[in-house]
Amino acid sequence: QLEVVVRSQKTTTRSHQEPSNLFIDTLKRTMFKVQSIVLTAALFGDASALTGCFARYNGGSYSAGDQVSSTTSTTDTTTESCTLGSTGCGSSGYKTTTTTTSETYNYKCRDGAASAWCSQSAYVPNGIYSGSAWEKESAQCAGSATPATAPTPAAWTGGGCPKAYSGGTEYDADDVVSVAKTGYSMVYQCAAKPTNQFCGQAGYSPGTDQYWEQAWSELGSCTGTIAPTDSPSFNVLTDEGGCPSEYGTGDDYEEGDKVSKEGFVYQCKSWPQSQHCKQDGYEPGTSIGSGAQITEYWKDAWSVVGYCEGT
Repeated sequence: QLEVVVRSQKTTTRSHQEPSNLFIDTLKRTMFKVQSIVLTAALFGDASALTGCFARYNGGSYSAGDQVSSTTSTTDTTTESCTLGSTGCGSSGYKTTTTTTSETYNYKCRDGAASAWCSQSAYVPNGIYSGSAWEKESAQCAGSATPATAPTPAAWTGGGCPKAYSGGTEYDADDVVSVAKTGYSMVYQCAAKPTNQFCGQAGYSPGTDQYWEQAWSELGSCTGTIAPTDSPSFNVLTDEGGCPSEYGTGDDYEEGDKVSKEGFVYQCKSWPQSQHCKQDGYEPGTSIGSGAQITEYWKDAWSVVGYCEGT
């Protein structure tokens, strides 16, 4: 309808005089704005129909399924002819206008191993690598929204929750651990040998880290705790007979090497863990820290294989 009116006006004007450049510029700008409004309505519909925006991304810790919103601002600068003396018109007869447009979209942290990137600064929503970690909704959002509560996965067959996962712990094949989620905990099982050696290492935390699926299997959800058995089981150490050489700080140890310390026999793990056997901080049987912050790095490099006496 606007285009018809403009043509009629042009025809009438031509019968008297040629329209000025300023008049033509004004018509072009008006048509562009109307077309932009129509295009926006076609793409996004009525603003009142837009979905609500989730809490803004804040650079915190995120996991699979978490939902956030992020805003991108674009600044456009246009220069157009104007009437000298009018507001904003320069001495050259042109006026420069700067317009900032903001768009807000919702994003969802991807499932699987890619979710480990959602907490990394290089993968912020609307960033260069955003698509690797986040799923972007096709339409903009407005206002606020409450994240939908994800359904609780089917319960695992073991009853209550096993002991919580602890990074740096040496887990045996088939060990089970629990990881707290929102409203429930998830149970994971450590892989069979030799992959179980990765279960306690950085980068393999079940359900969160980038490579967790290589070391853990998801068994189902759990609530509560597992009641302890009346007769706890203990690992039985083998009598290794005479003791091998005492562990020496700085000695060059390789995969399979055995050392003794305080009557116990330790064996250097296979590669790549074996590279730690000769490093400071990995001396067998030692710990770093105190209280609840004790860390036993030596378990990443050594295994207890038995006890010994003499030489």
